[in-house]
Amino acid sequence: MTQRICLSSQIYPPELGGVGVAAHRLACTLLAAGYEVHVVSAHAMTSRTEVTVEHTLHDGIHVHRVCHGGNWRDAAHVLGDLVFNLDEQYDFDLFHGFFLTAVYPCIRAVRQSGRRRPVVASIRGNDALTLINHPLTRAPIVSSLKNASWITSVNAAYLDLVSIDVDVQGRSSVIRNSVKPMPQNAELWRLGDHNRHVVGTVGELRKVKDIPLLVRAYAALPLRYRRQLCLAGYFQDQEEERWTNALISEFAIEPEVNLTGPFPHSEVFDRLRGMHVYVQPSAYEGLPNALLEAASLGIPLVATEVGGMKEILRDGENALVVPHGEPAAMTAAIERILQDDVLAMRLSAGALQLARELSPENENAGWLGLYRNLLSSPEFASSAESDEVAT
Repeated sequence: MTQRICLSSQIYPPELGGVGVAAHRLACTLLAAGYEVHVVSAHAMTSRTEVTVEHTLHDGIHVHRVCHGGNWRDAAHVLGDLVFNLDEQYDFDLFHGFFLTAVYPCIRAVRQSGRRRPVVASIRGNDALTLINHPLTRAPIVSSLKNASWITSVNAAYLDLVSIDVDVQGRSSVIRNSVKPMPQNAELWRLGDHNRHVVGTVGELRKVKDIPLLVRAYAALPLRYRRQLCLAGYFQDQEEERWTNALISEFAIEPEVNLTGPFPHSEVFDRLRGMHVYVQPSAYEGLPNALLEAASLGIPLVATEVGGMKEILRDGENALVVPHGEPAAMTAAIERILQDDVLAMRLSAGALQLARELSPENENAGWLGLYRNLLSSPEFASSAESDEVAT
């Protein structure tokens, strides 16, 4: 009998963001392994005035979206009811909350059903920091982590962070993000007139990405190395956007800044190829997909020494790594690459090697091994057998 999985994700395509990309990657992996996959997620649509639910079948994956016009509180309530109602209909074998705030609906559904089943809680992006910064969501997150069967993270640092509040020993593991290798005939990064002295970053320009730090670092470059600062993405936080624009104006670099706005994920690699240096200036980070995609093309990388990046980047080998919050250090790192093509080529080769190490095969083995272990655990198998006897 085909086993059914409920994957509750904070973001899922067509929403942009690394969590959505990773959730879709996991859903495809599970489908290919023979599971029936149901993804439950919220989707913000400015055209909506009320919360509605849409059910679609996309490439074999059942996608259940709570569509809303920006009222996240109402959407969260509907999403919780949706997970419970879907469980009554499909009787899921395993639940997976793919972001800490997405775990609680899974815990609730299991509790209300009265039947024990495994629940995986995955720490993604910077959401472990909600335990510190967001007291309103802290209580349900701590409760969800305490009641989860297994906890995963993209880096060891975040497991250490949540272990301050929750005992994760013996029920946690690191499963790092992966990046698909580029096809053999694909165009890798090369340095030429089209991208020389273009500094950039890609993704949702959220506050945690610290774009103001990148603006400061770029503005301090010698004028001969300043051609363009490409911010390939869009701001989610209006205050962060205003602050960034204020700095751009203060440093008088408006003509050099290219803020692209939203664009399809299919365009990411073209945007990346247009850069001389890719910069990840984040204050906190899980293991950003954008950085890994840049690495898969062989773009020279500059990144802050935080989160999962601190665990995989080797300064001078596959990236130049700088402390967060020090624009002078970031400026110096960017300038080193812009003025030294030999260094750029060495870092390019190191980035390609990093991408090969973070292979989809390794990530898939981690997820599928975890699922098999949980689904075959006597703790949950005995519960399922009891239900069959009662029926």
